[in-house]
Amino acid sequence: MPTASQLPEESWQISVGQLAPFGGGGQARGTGNQTYFGRLDAGVSDVWQFSVFYSVADDPLYAPVRAKGHPPNRLSTSSNYWEAFGGALQRPLAAGRNWTLSLAGSLEQFHVISGGGCGSSGCQDNPNIFNSAAGPVSTRNLAGSLALPISWQATRNLQVTFTPGASFLPPTQGDGQGGAGTFFGTNLTVAAGVSWRFAPQLSLFGSGLLPLGPGTNSFDGELNFRRVPILTAGLNWAINPRFGLEGALTNGWGATPATALLTLPSQNKLGFMGRFVYSPEASDSPGVTMGDRQRSLTLGGLTVNTAQVPPDGTLQLWANADSLGNLFGFFGYSLSNAVQFQYSGGVFNTIEPATTLSSLYASDGGYNERFGAKAIVLNQLRGAPFSTAGRLSVGRNRDPDSLQGYAFFELINTWEANRWLALNLSPKVGWSGISSPWGVGLSANLQLGKWFQLIPELNLVASQVSASNGTLALRWLASRTSAVDLYVSNAAGLLDMGQLMGNGQVRVGGRLLLTF
Repeated sequence: MPTASQLPEESWQISVGQLAPFGGGGQARGTGNQTYFGRLDAGVSDVWQFSVFYSVADDPLYAPVRAKGHPPNRLSTSSNYWEAFGGALQRPLAAGRNWTLSLAGSLEQFHVISGGGCGSSGCQDNPNIFNSAAGPVSTRNLAGSLALPISWQATRNLQVTFTPGASFLPPTQGDGQGGAGTFFGTNLTVAAGVSWRFAPQLSLFGSGLLPLGPGTNSFDGELNFRRVPILTAGLNWAINPRFGLEGALTNGWGATPATALLTLPSQNKLGFMGRFVYSPEASDSPGVTMGDRQRSLTLGGLTVNTAQVPPDGTLQLWANADSLGNLFGFFGYSLSNAVQFQYSGGVFNTIEPATTLSSLYASDGGYNERFGAKAIVLNQLRGAPFSTAGRLSVGRNRDPDSLQGYAFFELINTWEANRWLALNLSPKVGWSGISSPWGVGLSANLQLGKWFQLIPELNLVASQVSASNGTLALRWLASRTSAVDLYVSNAAGLLDMGQLMGNGQVRVGGRLLLTF
């Protein structure tokens, strides 16, 4: 739900995230049912805030649906492609000493595809849910929203908002493509929410949105459309003024102003939301002085990470290959002195013995891509007893026989015992809905003179002890901006889920690391 708060002139922020249901992806398996979203907000004047946004969900319906116009026993597991993008404007209408009333509106394109069975790739083997036509129904709809949020700053740390509004969605789909079928339509809505900052960097928030009709916002496996409330509760962690992380529980599925009142297609189900918020013009955490030893620790480990990131504006790249055919790459950019954005990708090969996890998430030759961030919570360089960082990544295996996604989280702890020894402890979990392997990574970094480091690592996989694995690496610090790793390992690979899967054959590999 929108609030009356908005950005000041000449400031802007970017937010990206995803929504996913608990209990896996239903018909999509894994965490397959996901909505990915991004948004850019800019304060273009003292009173006007302009926003552009995009969201997409391209997976099969969560629950099987009895296809409209087909025999009663025919179940459709066809795709339900939702893509929405557009722009929004917001400005204050009136204000008092501790309250503000604003007007917000959006104009959007809402692209809906039902049927075809293969997301947006155009397969024709499943019926759609709107009519009896054999092929998919594909419609580009004009949608929009209006809202009148009034926010009251009750105390310095407590804000309460009440928001009446309207969401304008199409009432039917399929007209001219085999017959018009029921869709959501226009809804008047009322919403209320609260945000409470209970610590300097932590805020709890909650909201409830009630659709009043005449339209609907949810449908089930029998294609019964109804109105249900959207409830959300979560935590916002302001790492510093420049960067924030947000997590929430919600039964909402849409991620744009007009679609925010919608639930998971074919089932009203609780899910989770994760969001990164980046404000480039805001102040950063103060920098810390790093010697050569500390800079080398920001390179991380191989299968066990370190709790440091390079200074603001630093670019890190690495490329990795091993004797059994794994090929991985990494791109990291420090958005602040405490946060690094990360993209990694590559292919697994020769995972033995084969398991359900490896066939879905590490299939031979399937391209895996991961998006995420690492953020420092405690820093030994600032006087803390040790350094702690959280790292979260999302992504999927692009192998056409898999297309499965998962979330990966690790809580990394690093203790620099002295100038030549650093120890790392990292609990980690890969949440997939098929299964959720978890364990603890243990490692050390031993400085061997000026140019070399020895890095022994062990991943103890508590969910499957036989998947535990170890790695031994020798790192050559070729210069202040480059390094080379040579290693042996029986981990399935260096990429996220590969750290929680053992391999029957030992891999011999190399990695080139560059810093700019």
